[in-house]
Amino acid sequence: MTIMTNCCQYFYNYPFRAPDGSYSRTPFYLMVCATFLLLISPLKNLAVNVCMASFKQNGYDATIGPVLDFAYMPVFGERPTRVYTTLGYALMMLGTALQVDLGGKLHHTIRQARSSKATSAAAAAAAAAAAGEPQPATKGPVGC
Repeated sequence: MTIMTNCCQYFYNYPFRAPDGSYSRTPFYLMVCATFLLLISPLKNLAVNVCMASFKQNGYDATIGPVLDFAYMPVFGERPTRVYTTLGYALMMLGTALQVDLGGKLHHTIRQARSSKATSAAAAAAAAAAAGEPQPATKGPVGC
């Protein structure tokens, strides 16, 4: 929980800067939703464990019933809780990828690799031509 709230605070204080120069708080909102979804299961378990410990120590109390009724609603069942956790992890990864501009960095790296490959192929062809070596005939576009 501490790490997630610190990430939310960081994403809020240092918003993602879009390529057009504007700032976006989308990663912050995604991280807040992820934090909420990831905390549902532990909070349910905590509430049930506190109620059971209170029941063992003090017997039945009027507050135990409503808490357990709330904790065992169908929306907090095992399958929905797993879906919430999975969705929380997906939102956390998406928010982090947006915050560090993973897509832009990956696009830049691929474009740079393609340009260096084309440059090295052209340099190799120029070196072969300078050495007087015959060029192989190619069918179709070069570099595909």
